[in-house]
Amino acid sequence: RKVMKMKKYLSIAILLMMMASLVVFTSCGNDDPMEEVESPETKLDVWTEPYHIMGANVDEIKSYMAQSMKRYRQVAETSGDNIQLTFMTGQGSEGVLYSFSRLDGSLYSVIDTERSVNRGLVIDYLKKHYTLVSADEASLQYCFTNQDKSMVITTMKISDFYFNVNYSLVY
Repeated sequence: RKVMKMKKYLSIAILLMMMASLVVFTSCGNDDPMEEVESPETKLDVWTEPYHIMGANVDEIKSYMAQSMKRYRQVAETSGDNIQLTFMTGQGSEGVLYSFSRLDGSLYSVIDTERSVNRGLVIDYLKKHYTLVSADEASLQYCFTNQDKSMVITTMKISDFYFNVNYSLVY
């Protein structure tokens, strides 16, 4: 009974995070109409995964981002119904949204928005490090899990220029 209740809350939380990510990543851009068109030339040589350790706290995320993902800068920290940290590269809508539980402050969701030009690099990395559950290459919808199935990683195309890598931590 308690597990069913937690699964219900987790499903709702994941849905809310996906909706929030669309709002955050579409509203954080520079609204300058003279902004140059998205440059597909920012192709990565190596993709670094965002921090995604179950139970991590805000300080651990900030430290990891400062040390391992230096091309990102923190642009927002919100607290209310839940705690969120938003990091952006300053290049379009490329960024990472971390969400933490209001109850204990532990990490439960990570949404990484990447440029579509890097999709092959990201998908290859995920295939090497996780178990592939399903794949639809045409729509860029992949689902992976880790060995103990405590994490689900999904990818989703959000525009011609960007796609999301979602880490959902299952408690």
